[in-house]
Amino acid sequence: MDAKTAREILTVHTSKKPSEIGEAVDVLYETFNTYASITREFGRSDKFWSIRHRFFQLPEGIRWKIDEGQIDIGQGEQLLKLKNEEDQWLLAIAIIEEDNFTATESGNVVNLVLKERKSIREALSVSAGIRFDKPYPLLLPVPFDIWLAICKRSWAGGQNWEDLTYKLIRQGLEVDPEEVACQLEKLAVDLRKAGGSEKDCSEVEVDRHDNQLKLSKSEECINTTLETPS
Repeated sequence: MDAKTAREILTVHTSKKPSEIGEAVDVLYETFNTYASITREFGRSDKFWSIRHRFFQLPEGIRWKIDEGQIDIGQGEQLLKLKNEEDQWLLAIAIIEEDNFTATESGNVVNLVLKERKSIREALSVSAGIRFDKPYPLLLPVPFDIWLAICKRSWAGGQNWEDLTYKLIRQGLEVDPEEVACQLEKLAVDLRKAGGSEKDCSEVEVDRHDNQLKLSKSEECINTTLETPS
C-alpha cells in the first residue's frame, strides 16, 4: 500500500475494515510519527488509530475474524495484550467457538495469564470452563492441536474451518495418482531449470534414453571382453 492509498482509506475510514485501517496507519505512521498527528488530520482519537494499528500486527487469520465482526473491538484489545501468538490463537478460537464469550470474559482470561502467570489453556479452563483435551469433530474426532492447525490455515485464507475441511476432504477423494506423478515430473524439470539447466521435458526424456543406450553398450562391451579368449 502506498501513502496515497493509505490517505484515501483513512479519509473514508468509517467504511473500511479494521485491517485496512491498520495497514493504512502503518504506512502513514512513518510520515506522521505520532498518532496525535494522524488524529489532527483525520479526526477520531489517538486510541482509535493506535488500536487499529496494533490489530495489523495480529496473525492474518485473526485479523480476518475481526474484519468479519466475529471478534469485536473490545475482544480484539484483549488479544493485543497477549504477546505470545499461540495464546492469541487460543483465545481467538475460544471467542469464536464459545457462545456469548464477551470482552469482559476475555479480559478475565488475559489477567490470569499476565498477572497470575497461568498458561492460556489453564486460564481458559479456570475462568470459562473451556478445555482443550476433548476431541473436535470433523468427520472423525481429531486432537485439538490438529483442529487448531486447521483453524489457522483456514482463517488465514479467509474461510471457516468447516469449509476448508470439506474442501480438503473433497480434494483427497479426487486425487489422481497419474496427475500427481505428472506434477512431480514437472516440478523436477522446474528445479533443474532453477539450478541453471535449460532442459525441457522432451530433452530430459532424450537424455534418459541416451543414458540407457550408453548403459546397454557398456554392458555389451563388458560381455564381449569376457567372452574373447586371451
